Amino acid sequence: MSALKQPPAPAVAASSEDSTLPPYFPLKLRKCAQVADTFFACFEKESFPNGDPAVGRKAVATCAEPLAAYKACMEKFVGPRAERR
Repeated sequence: MSALKQPPAPAVAASSEDSTLPPYFPLKLRKCAQVADTFFACFEKESFPNGDPAVGRKAVATCAEPLAAYKACMEKFVGPRAERR
């Protein structure tokens, strides 16, 4: 049996909206604790001051995948796209 292989994802530059920290950052809700902790750990590690004035932007780019997961979870509960109860 052969495993199904998916084609590689196309290389797409992140839009400026994807590469910015949301206005609710660094809020962490219990419902999003796991994805928030993953993103925060990545961001903390990658944004450690090193004399590079662009270290924050580079950290956001490096941590794009955990940031997207953090935003997806948090936007269910805060912000203009929050699910209304």
